[in-house]
Amino acid sequence: MTSPFRHSGEEFTPAQWGRAWLVHVFTALGIVASLFALHDVLIGDPKRAIFWLLLTLLIDGVDGPIARALEVERRVPLIDGFLLDLIIDYVACVIVPACFMYQFEVVPNNNFGVFVLAFMVFTSALWFARKDMMTEDNWFRGFPAAWNIVGPVMYLMGARQGITETITIVLSVLSLTNMPYPHIARARFMRYWTWAGATCWIGGVAVGTLTLPHHYYFVRWMLYVGSAYFVALAAIRWLHDRRVARTATGEPVGSAAEAG
Repeated sequence: MTSPFRHSGEEFTPAQWGRAWLVHVFTALGIVASLFALHDVLIGDPKRAIFWLLLTLLIDGVDGPIARALEVERRVPLIDGFLLDLIIDYVACVIVPACFMYQFEVVPNNNFGVFVLAFMVFTSALWFARKDMMTEDNWFRGFPAAWNIVGPVMYLMGARQGITETITIVLSVLSLTNMPYPHIARARFMRYWTWAGATCWIGGVAVGTLTLPHHYYFVRWMLYVGSAYFVALAAIRWLHDRRVARTATGEPVGSAAEAG
């Protein structure tokens, strides 16, 4: 009997179809890793929870290029890989990190802390529903709800709760704007610098997690440098886009209107 998932006819061999299907299986493993992360959050093990969250980040980073190389959309057309990715990402990048941030007191365990997290999951849901979430050169519009990295970073930095609350609210608001943020693997603008910044940032999370419960200063500096790079890069890209838009409309950069 023909599989209901093999709707592409006879143009692909069974081996090609099988490899394409394995990509979807690999993507779906992200939700399994998310469940394991949630389990470790609930039993109070931040070290293992962070490693599971890093695994979801790895899966999300590599499954897209593999899918495009193997023409997964054509070979298994009845499974929407983009929708599958969104479902998994909302759990891995928002719901589990929200539980992590509450359980390990990244935000305070009080009503205001719950409000901050409720605002975070609310704005993140709206961001994931955006039809314009990504530009043609692989930059996100609005903060991309990447709480599976931001939450652990704030935890490993040992930041005060007043600071973490503010960061969470600000980033949540920015997810509803057009502020540009790079896809750390695919963004073309300043690509190699971004790879270096991402290596420093994610490397700091990995090393900091391995050395828990200690919070070494060199790890904090890796996290500071990585975080500062992405904030600066977003600002540089935003200014670049404004300059390009003004040039396209014939408005002089640094005009009197801008100065006023």
